[in-house]
Parts: sequence; structure tokens; C-alpha cells
Amino acid sequence: MTTISLILISILAISLPSILNNFSNAKEKVLVISNSADIRVDDLNKGLNSWEWEKGDANQINNYKKDALEGKISGLYLIYEKEKNYSVEYYSKSNDAKLNSELTIYLQSKKLQQFALQNNVSETDQQSLFIPVELEKQPFTEKNEVSIFVTYMMLMFILMAIMMYGTTIATGVASEKASRVMEVMVTKVNPLAMIFGKVFGIALASLVQFAAFFGAVALYLKSGIVEPATSLGNFELNLSALTIQHCVFFFIFFLLGYLLYAFIYAVFGSMVSRPEELNGTTMPITIILMASAFSGILFVIDDPTSILAKALALFPFTSPFNMVILVMTNSASLMEIITSIVLLVTTTFILGYVAAKVYPKGILHFGESLKLHQLWSRSS
Repeated sequence: MTTISLILISILAISLPSILNNFSNAKEKVLVISNSADIRVDDLNKGLNSWEWEKGDANQINNYKKDALEGKISGLYLIYEKEKNYSVEYYSKSNDAKLNSELTIYLQSKKLQQFALQNNVSETDQQSLFIPVELEKQPFTEKNEVSIFVTYMMLMFILMAIMMYGTTIATGVASEKASRVMEVMVTKVNPLAMIFGKVFGIALASLVQFAAFFGAVALYLKSGIVEPATSLGNFELNLSALTIQHCVFFFIFFLLGYLLYAFIYAVFGSMVSRPEELNGTTMPITIILMASAFSGILFVIDDPTSILAKALALFPFTSPFNMVILVMTNSASLMEIITSIVLLVTTTFILGYVAAKVYPKGILHFGESLKLHQLWSRSS
């Protein structure tokens, strides 16, 4: 159910901009009453085509005011021509700033056009006066560069996945220990097989969810049902910049990061006698995970080529988060990536070996929860 829910939420988030665009196609109605023959509804609909302009009756102003107050129309605009320029009185509940700004510019151009005609300005010069300014919003990132927001989402995905699956491991160990089933299992099964079986079993489940989630989203995007959004609110997405290489390295560091912390979660789960005691016991792991993820946000994203960024990307406990940032920003060489993977794999095997040594001592202890130094002294 969690996997299906995540897929549906992601598809909805991807489709939301297109859905909103479909609903926003309806133009808002604006009524205009003017004493100037130059202000015509047809010209307004051509020049300010984001709204539907209609000519109002001067005898119905009070009724129009009521409609504007109730939101039935976007606004009522009374335009008066004066000697130097136009003056406008309007009634609008929404007080659309864009409408007011564009109408002001339109009326100023009308008055400028009148001035040009009165002073015998040539038609060519008149046209040059009214050439609009080219205004084009530019993205902060290049087309081939993964946006910062996408990198943020990847870091949060790794953080939440490790915490979720790691807690599942610790809870499973604590539950089995509380049911005293461990007393039977430890005499029949090698402790090394027990801890590695639990870690890799949940890793397999996470990979199935991983493949289902990203596979479903990728197929939905490839289907062409909806065009991928280039932004979400004020954040750029730029999903097209993601390459297979990005995805492969993201998957590798996610999996290795999970394995590294999974062994720690398994050991900490063996330290408690009941699942209810896990929150306090696993708090150090949560702090390390949060610090690792936010070290990337605070120190690496802004300057991925700094010495600190390189160090955090190589240090095994922070590399699952920070090397992903360097990969997404194309700031890491292949040798640096391989070095980080080797260090992460080596540390994971060492932690797995240590976990296998202390794990049996922890699961056979009942009563008061053990401290980490107590567990280590029991194993030695």
C-alpha cells in the first residue's frame, strides 16, 4: 500500500501543472465603461487577451458593482479620457495586479498613439514606438544540468528510505527478541546468517519498492500522457537532465548507504528488550543520518568542488548523500567516485563483521536495555 500510494502521489505531482493549466484556460470576465471612442472592446480583447472584455451599460453600474463584489466578474473598470491622460476607477474583489498593470500600459500606449498622430509622426515611427519589450524567463540551470531541487529530493529519498528500512530491521530484531524466539533460533542458525539474512532480505524488499516506484513513474513520463513539468511552484525540476549514469550512481550509493546503516540498526535493535524502547536507543543513528544529509545541503551543494565537499563525499558515513550531490553536479571524477565506493564497501564489510560478532550477545540479553559499550564488553 505504501508503494502504491507513493506512485500515485508522484504521478499526481507530475500531472498537477498540466491539470491546473487545463482549469486555468477559462478567461475571467471584465466589464468596461468608457467615455472615449478610442477605447473599444475589440481592441481590448486583442491587446489584453488574458481576459474576456465586455462593454458595460453606464445605467447598470450599481448592478455591476454588486457582481464584482460577489466575484461574478473579475472587475468593473470606468475609463475617462482627460486632456493629458486617461483616468480609471475600478471595482474588483480580487484586485488583480497583473490586470491593472497591463491595462495601465495599454492606456498609456493609446495616449502615446494619439500624440503621435497629432504631431504627424510617420506610420513607421509609430510602429517602432509600440514594439513590445522582449521578456523571457531563463532557467537557473543549463539543460544538461540537474536542478538543485531534484538533488534535494534525491537526498531526502535516501534519508527517508534508510531511516524507514533501518527502523524495520531494528523493530524486527526487537520483536523477535521480545517473543523469545531468538533463544531457539540462535541455537539452530549461525548468527552471521541471521543478521545478513535480515539485512539482505529487507534490502531485497526495498529494491522491489525502488524498482516499482521509479519504473512506474518513468513509464508514465515515457507514455506521453502528460508533459513533464519544468517547475514545481518556484522550484525547477529539469528531469530531462537526468542520465542513466546519474541514476546508476544514485542507485549504488543508495544501496551501499542502506547496507552500511542497516547493520548498525540491527545491532541497536538487539540492545533493547522491547520494540517500545527503540526510539531512544536509535536516536544516535538518526542524528548521524540527519547530520550527513544536511551537511550536503549546507556545505556541498553551494560549493561542490571545495576540499570540505570532497572530504564529505569520501567519508563513508556521509558519502551516500554527498557523493550523490557531486555526481548530479558533475563535480566528481570517475576516480573519486570509485574511491568513495571502495571506502564505503570496505566500511560496510567491517561493520557487518563487527555486527555479526556482537549481535548474538545482544539478542540473548533480556531485561534492562544494554548500552553500546556494555554490548561491546560482553562480546569481548
